[in-house]
Amino acid sequence: MKAYAIGDQSGLGGLRQQTLPDRAPGAGEILVKVIAAGLNYRDLMLLRGAYGAPQPPQRVPLADGVGVITALGDGVTGLAVGDRVIAPHFVAWRDGPYSLGVFGQDLGASADGWLAEQIVLPAAAAIIVPDGVSDATAATLAVGGATVWHAMVAFGQVAPGELVLAQGTGGMAVFALLLAKALGAEAAITSSSDAKLDQCRAMGADHCINYRTAPDWPAALLAATGGRGADVVVDTLGFAALGQTVAATAVNGRIGTLGALSGSPQDAATASQGLLIARNIAIKGIASGSRAMLAAALDLVAAKGVRMPIDRVFAFDDAPAAFAHLASGQHLGKILIQVA
Repeated sequence: MKAYAIGDQSGLGGLRQQTLPDRAPGAGEILVKVIAAGLNYRDLMLLRGAYGAPQPPQRVPLADGVGVITALGDGVTGLAVGDRVIAPHFVAWRDGPYSLGVFGQDLGASADGWLAEQIVLPAAAAIIVPDGVSDATAATLAVGGATVWHAMVAFGQVAPGELVLAQGTGGMAVFALLLAKALGAEAAITSSSDAKLDQCRAMGADHCINYRTAPDWPAALLAATGGRGADVVVDTLGFAALGQTVAATAVNGRIGTLGALSGSPQDAATASQGLLIARNIAIKGIASGSRAMLAAALDLVAAKGVRMPIDRVFAFDDAPAAFAHLASGQHLGKILIQVA
């Protein structure tokens, strides 16, 4: 089968196509023909050697994908050949509390991912995709769906009428906007592009703030909300901008921090402890989500007809261009690679 390898993890130039033996499922596993795979910022980090420990150069990347089951291993029940499936990228985290052990089976990092013609998955991790959910939306949910659900619902306990803040217009932020509206909440989103903010308004955003023309964007959000601020924040900026994020957060607000687009995961927090205490703000680090969280997100996507906007679709042979487009930061929503 055709697949990609991450190479030496010194940059995007290490990505290369490879030919691997066709896969076969073992006991308790399924073989999946890959339809499409989605990109996330963590995939760039992996190629740059900035996502955990170095991985074997032949490792197949990408944590997001959708495909059709073509074979079942011994003992598999509840699934059938022909079922369309996705899976959480932490395939061993089915439900319950998080543990560091989930990184041992992380699709696209410590285990082969979706940028191949075939992938073998633990049957217990697979989730059948409802008929009403498109391949394009399904292929983008494993990372964003589970992570945003964890931040916004499992931790954030967002309620109808509350305000959710999403930062930027990448896949995580756009899914946070769509999920907030599907749950009956209000949504605010930030960007440096008025054109992207116009697209977000069309998706239902209640407050759109250009942080380039309004550098004090927390003050702009407070002004737009009558001093209220955000009840739940899906924080993709990270600790380098945490002072601004806290300033935009309401009393009793909840911040799920899951990205570091404003700096790096090693940055120290810039927030005032006094403001955190005065507003009674809770902050939690979010390391993606479990199979149960992803399944709940997929159920809501199906019930509400949520469709993830796809910025561009690349052919399998053009995968390096897809990574370069992600690195440019010009996209809105998700970037997809068509495999089959």
